Amino acid sequence: MKKPNIILILLDGARWDRLEKSQEFQEIINEGTLLNNVNTAIPYTIGSVNALFSGRYGKDNGIDAYYKMFRLKESVKILPEFLKELNYFTACDLLSEKIISKRGFDLHQFHDEYNDDLTRRHPKFLKKCLEESNGKPFFTFLHFTRIHTVTVSEILKKYEWDDEKFYNNKQNNLLNYDNIFKEAGSYSKLIYDTIKKLGIDNETIIIFFSDHGTGVGERFGERNYGSFTFEETIRSFYLFIGGKIIKNRINKNLRESIDILPTILELIGEKSDNLPGESITQFLINKDKKLQNKLHVFSETGALQGPYPSPMEPNVFCIKNSRHKLIFIKTTNKWELFDLIKDPNEKKNIINDNPKIVTELKNKLNLWMKR
Repeated sequence: MKKPNIILILLDGARWDRLEKSQEFQEIINEGTLLNNVNTAIPYTIGSVNALFSGRYGKDNGIDAYYKMFRLKESVKILPEFLKELNYFTACDLLSEKIISKRGFDLHQFHDEYNDDLTRRHPKFLKKCLEESNGKPFFTFLHFTRIHTVTVSEILKKYEWDDEKFYNNKQNNLLNYDNIFKEAGSYSKLIYDTIKKLGIDNETIIIFFSDHGTGVGERFGERNYGSFTFEETIRSFYLFIGGKIIKNRINKNLRESIDILPTILELIGEKSDNLPGESITQFLINKDKKLQNKLHVFSETGALQGPYPSPMEPNVFCIKNSRHKLIFIKTTNKWELFDLIKDPNEKKNIINDNPKIVTELKNKLNLWMKR
């Protein structure tokens, strides 16, 4: 039996907590299962996408810093390579050739984020992939970059990292962000409608996802990407649609992005025994299956600019469970603990109030950093 097509749509910089701002995206959510508490391994695009495609954290796949974008380990197989071996036609259209390796791709192209209209380009690209696959199942990775383009142009190029005007303008920053996300919702609806018009929706697994969130001024020193590891940039979402995937379901339990590759492989009938992540396929296709919180998940980052710039090596790390998050800023040797239930905005550092929890999480985080 022919394996299903896979269409992966990255909404670069989309925040999990602003999805309701687009009515069109809400309509799409009803078509599948939304996981809206997926911890990203690294809160910037290159690191996040490589963790997803390899099913491994940055240190384990070779890309754990901005300036390591071409250091994917030869020994690490990525999603298009898995699929190529299964006779898939594989293609992508990205912001930059730096995002993911060409390994395993039949078509590996990128667009001009300032001049190309993705609402015209990507529907045509999907049709091209269907035609060039010539009857084989196909995998297409689409990179929607409008949020990235506007926030970078309006924020990173307008404000220095220590310009207090940006941080004092949080409400307007958030309003501007919401307006951009509505464009992402319209784009998503267009892509979903295109798949249906091509007549392949019943034989296709569609995954809309975010690589990381976008800071709007919540933390001094962070203008856009994750210079730190707070929830506004490390909490992401994945929306699965198609095939036997349960419709109109939202799950808030803690998962992580390295779970996605084994999930995709199991959805198409393949095993993933050598990957560290845990497949959630049975939850996606079985309405009676419960999805448990992962016991612990990890993130790391190193900013290009800001109070602790570190584009060559990560220097901010965190471990998180369903309630607590421990953050370690290596540059200043500072530890912070937050109760994500009582303090979801992570404003109160309770590092001195919970020694038992701190010791447990600190030991696990130290082992993870030294692995």
